[in-house]
Amino acid sequence: MEQLQYYFKISLISIKRAPLPYLLTVLILSLGLGMFFANATFYYRLNSDPLPQKSDKLFFPMMLLVPGDCDSGCEPPPVLSYSNVQKLGSSGIPTAQAAMYSSDSYVRLDSKQQPLPVRLRLTQRDFFQLFDVPVLAGSIWPDNSARYEVVIGKQLAEKLYGTADVVGKSLLVDDRHFTISAVINPWQMLPRLYDANNGSHISETEQLFMPLETAYDLNYMSATMSRTMDNTDYRQLATQGRTGALHQLQFWVQLDTPAQQKAYKDFMLQLAQSEQAAGRHPVHINNQLPALRDIVRYFGRESGDVKAYALVTLLFLVVCVFNASHLSLNRYISNQYEFSLRRALGASRWQLQQQLLVDVVVLTCITLVFALLIGAASIQLMNYLWPFNRLFASWDLSLLSALLLLSLCCSYLVTLYPSLRASFGALNQQLKE
Repeated sequence: MEQLQYYFKISLISIKRAPLPYLLTVLILSLGLGMFFANATFYYRLNSDPLPQKSDKLFFPMMLLVPGDCDSGCEPPPVLSYSNVQKLGSSGIPTAQAAMYSSDSYVRLDSKQQPLPVRLRLTQRDFFQLFDVPVLAGSIWPDNSARYEVVIGKQLAEKLYGTADVVGKSLLVDDRHFTISAVINPWQMLPRLYDANNGSHISETEQLFMPLETAYDLNYMSATMSRTMDNTDYRQLATQGRTGALHQLQFWVQLDTPAQQKAYKDFMLQLAQSEQAAGRHPVHINNQLPALRDIVRYFGRESGDVKAYALVTLLFLVVCVFNASHLSLNRYISNQYEFSLRRALGASRWQLQQQLLVDVVVLTCITLVFALLIGAASIQLMNYLWPFNRLFASWDLSLLSALLLLSLCCSYLVTLYPSLRASFGALNQQLKE
């Protein structure tokens, strides 16, 4: 312990002897680490798996169940019609399944209150099971039939009522009376992969959920993606939307085992063949079943900007390490006689390495503080320039541990060459210099 204290004392003396080169070393290294860490935070969050326990069990079935014909390069549309969802949901194979889309709405407690705009998720009861939505109070709808009941988020409930104890209370949704059947805990699925085909996976999760059948009865139009393959009027969901080729639904299934996955692929093939035989969809068969963990890549929705910035800041970090290493070498040259004298008095190479490892620890601690400050400032700047980044700007223990490890490695690289020169250089030559 006394030896360690001695090494720290020598390290502080070395800093006081050449404070300016040391300060420049810290600032350059902190700048590189802070900028890289800020961009790496967004990259890590955008590419993280929000449901690691089941992301390989949730699938997004897509088929070419469209009228008309197309060439061999025709791809299945990223959204499905109501009738297609009914066919895909009739297999009985998945553990859970849910169709959904989103729409814009407004809510208030009574007609005298100012309306509050909200994003509405129109879905089926298995949605909450599929994506592990935490229920705080109440119960989810018992089936998928139309009902004037909504599920509300705790944050929205507290904003409207001042409390989360709102199960059974009435709510005006677009001036229609609905009963609150359940309240869900604060929940952010980031990235929001169940909506990746619309590029909305970088948005906040919804705070209001309505049964899909009720949404069709009330003619709620999609706020994201809607494609009409025939003369269906998208404003007439209650009548034409359930039978026409109006594609606006996303459909997810949970297939827990390889046997289920194979059975569902066989079901999709048989469905496509039966549709062809009936002459309803004469196009070639092109069934797709991407998993949740691959859905962003499948739809080509990966953020190229974030990836490019992360790469640029990585290269910037490498340049900073090289420059900091050059400054560290200058500090070594100013302290070269001291190292050489210690070697001449019998200090071993390992003892010199211990001293330099202590220097690395001191450099890491100081650099880490500055890097965190620069990283936080960079994140705030990027949040201002790209507001969607705010959802992905949080740090956790794993990210902070990664920064600590990266700072330690970079600090060691900065002092690596000087330590080799100090420990293995020709002693006679060093004493002469």
